[in-house]
Amino acid sequence: MGWDIGAGADAALGRVMSDAAWRWPRAARVSAPVLPVEAGPAHGSLSAVCNQPVRLILQVLRPAAIALMVVLLLFLFGVSRYLHSVEVRRTEASAQHAVALWQHLRQQQLGQLQVLTAALAEDRVLAQAMQQGDAVRLQALTRERFAQLRQTHGVSHGYFIDPQRQVLLRAHNPAQRGDLVERRTLLDAISTGKPVSGMELGALSTFTLRHIQPWYLDGQLIGYLELGSDADWFIHELKRLLQQDMALLIDKRHTNEVRYRAGQRVFRLPGHWTDDAKVVVLGQTLPHLPGGLLPAWRDLALRAGSGVLDLSDASQAWSVAIRPLTDHSGREMASLAVLRDVAPERADEAHQRLNLAAAGTAIVALLMGVLFLRVRAAEDWVRRSDAALRLAATAFESQEGIMVLNERGAILRVNQAFTDITGYTFEEVQDKRSDILRAPDCPAPLTAHIQQQLRQHGHWLGDVRSQRHNGEVYDLRLSLTLVRGRGQEPTLCVGSFTDVTEHKAAEARIEHLAFFDTLTGLPNRRQLQDQLQQVLAGCHRQGRAGAVLLIDLDDFKTLNDTLGHDMGDLLLQHMTARLQTCLGEHDTLARWGGDEFVVVMQGLSPVPAEATGQAHALAARCLSLLSQSCDLAGQEYHISCSIGITLFGTSQPVSLDELMRQADLAMTEAKAAGRHTLRFFDPEMQAVLHRRSALEADMRRGLQRHEFQLYYQPQVDAAGCVFGTEALVRWHHPERGMVSPAEFIPVAEHAGLILPLGAWVLETACQQLVAWSRQPSLAHLTVSVNVSVRQFRLPDFVDLVLGILARTGANPHRLKLELTESVLIDDIEAVVARMDTLKGHGVGFSLDDFGTGYSSLAYLKRLPLDQLKIDQSFVRDVLSDPHDASIARTIVALADAMGLAVIAEGVETEAQREFLYQHGCRSYQGYLFGRPMSADAFEQCVRG
Repeated sequence: MGWDIGAGADAALGRVMSDAAWRWPRAARVSAPVLPVEAGPAHGSLSAVCNQPVRLILQVLRPAAIALMVVLLLFLFGVSRYLHSVEVRRTEASAQHAVALWQHLRQQQLGQLQVLTAALAEDRVLAQAMQQGDAVRLQALTRERFAQLRQTHGVSHGYFIDPQRQVLLRAHNPAQRGDLVERRTLLDAISTGKPVSGMELGALSTFTLRHIQPWYLDGQLIGYLELGSDADWFIHELKRLLQQDMALLIDKRHTNEVRYRAGQRVFRLPGHWTDDAKVVVLGQTLPHLPGGLLPAWRDLALRAGSGVLDLSDASQAWSVAIRPLTDHSGREMASLAVLRDVAPERADEAHQRLNLAAAGTAIVALLMGVLFLRVRAAEDWVRRSDAALRLAATAFESQEGIMVLNERGAILRVNQAFTDITGYTFEEVQDKRSDILRAPDCPAPLTAHIQQQLRQHGHWLGDVRSQRHNGEVYDLRLSLTLVRGRGQEPTLCVGSFTDVTEHKAAEARIEHLAFFDTLTGLPNRRQLQDQLQQVLAGCHRQGRAGAVLLIDLDDFKTLNDTLGHDMGDLLLQHMTARLQTCLGEHDTLARWGGDEFVVVMQGLSPVPAEATGQAHALAARCLSLLSQSCDLAGQEYHISCSIGITLFGTSQPVSLDELMRQADLAMTEAKAAGRHTLRFFDPEMQAVLHRRSALEADMRRGLQRHEFQLYYQPQVDAAGCVFGTEALVRWHHPERGMVSPAEFIPVAEHAGLILPLGAWVLETACQQLVAWSRQPSLAHLTVSVNVSVRQFRLPDFVDLVLGILARTGANPHRLKLELTESVLIDDIEAVVARMDTLKGHGVGFSLDDFGTGYSSLAYLKRLPLDQLKIDQSFVRDVLSDPHDASIARTIVALADAMGLAVIAEGVETEAQREFLYQHGCRSYQGYLFGRPMSADAFEQCVRG
């Protein structure tokens, strides 16, 4: 390993040997060199510096102090800018939140206005007065009612308008009537004949949410009924909810002084027409608005939502954002100003800046003190340096091997560790080139690279292969450093090294453990991910397709539980060997984890159909091989597998994670299809999973937000009298509207949400029973509640039911639980015991959808049932299908023989009811008698 480092090395070494200040310890086994430390001008100049400490301190500390103070000032300026940006972001966030809440309140209030308007329209007395054009009577009938609506529901406007658009009565301003209404909402209601809602500026300069409904009496249009809530109510609601002050502003171009002053008289509008030339105030939550707010309204950037205004004076500080509001026609009609009182925040920020300035000053002083001490310590360092250099000589006899080379690469000196590591004594290597240490397999270009690095940088560090005196090859970590003279010419080269053979072997073992499975020797998940990433890129470059096969052993847990984990490990090794025989030249097999393997195929045909066939063929071979019997330590064992397959490279590129998710979905489908089969990924799998996940998340939120309701469907006797009802859960989704139970009930079952949902249904039904028990005309009613299999099998189901009954005070004799035949599949003894316990407390039981399941009559006779329910699938075609008719007659006869009541569901025609009546069925439920309805509607239905 020779290199040209320049002449003069021998002379330098002579100086080393003659310097008495650096002698090697006498105990050294070989004569060691001394290192050159020459006294000269350097020592003198350093002493001169130490003799002038004050001058040195001034030269160092003065610029340091100035620099630190500049940094401190820049830091404080940056903190101020940051705090200001935080204030602006908070105001913008408040404005966004206020606008969103405005829209929410608008929708909520509109719902109330619709309900209230519909309620008024159903009052025949009011309708007759309206039809007769009797304004005095209308006023008498609505005075107290409108006052109550204003107080409890925020209703500020009420209009009774005849078909010719003339105001018959203003409930909020009875003195003004007879004028013609020209508002767009009314014109739209007249043109469409339907209710119309929207925000609109009124004749008295009120920005009002209006709901107008055409009013009919006995099919004749008698006029229009309008209720409204003005914007002042909205901003006070926003103030209450957000604890933030608001103001509502309007461009004067949309109104005039006469209309505005009239609005002030009727609605007490807070502003003054003369406050500003362009804008006027319609509502505010502050007694006095900050100065400059109205002129700020002209800033279009603020109104467009891209800026924040700072309104501050000696006593107040406000941060203001202004957002536009549109009317029914979509025009920008008003503006909402959100005002944040930031005076407390700014006081706190000023306090923080003061603290930061004090802390920064203290830190600067501390740093200056430290720097002062360091400069003063320089003199002590000079005194200690000589002793430190002497101590450095002992480093030559460290645990690392050290050699000193001349410019030709010949060895001049070595230490004892060199001999211990290489096996060479100093006498054996003296004046010989260091190539004697190089192993035969050490590449020659490495030597040239080392020489180049030394010339360019003066040092090199790396691992090389070396050979000991006995011929053993080993790895060493070598560091080479050039020693230069005063003219920067290379004089010597010092090399130090350690034996890293064991370290490299350990690294290799760790790397193998990190990338390969210890049981099967296959690449593990991490290694597979790296390889699969390369395969994906390669297929994309080559225009070829590939496939991922996710193989999962069926019922592997059973093997572990019965024969033990040792047998499970042995089976995995057998399965690995079999799978390896299936693979092609370019296929990769890896253990994904547990009992799952992954095969990656590459180089498949770019034609999707052909690539599918190639992947199917390999998967079929794997299925066949893995299903063959296996000898596990003398025991014959059979196992199967399920395989999910997904292709890549034939369509849009997908990520690695997405690819594995697709394979997992396909494998799950194979499991669901009965196992021992394979399935290809279909995008519809992903869509179904996403829809189910979204519906499940919506259901969780719906349970928290009380979006579910109970509807009640009447159950009648032969005389048509309502004796009971079935409680049916309905979900009013805030975006999708009513969601069918057929869609959300299976998801609730799968996700476990059926448990909290079922408990809520049961408790709500019991609460309704209690409410009905207080009304003589409804006290006789029974309520049937469906109980899911999963809910019934809860260990504490009986305690749950009894607890709800005790908590609500419901009469258990009025409660009937409807069970399906699937409850009877497992543990009939436990089913009977639970039913008997609840039966003993008075709870009744009905067997729902009877005849559609697989229940045994032997089980059926043991159950403490009260009623059998004929499924609607038999009732639907009972008049046209002889089989359904026979089944219905048989169920009625069976119930009669067992002493059970019977009820038919899904009765939609009188002919169906008559048939059932003729064959002994005396109780019915279906659309013929009423659809599922709200509790209020059901009560009206019962009362007739």
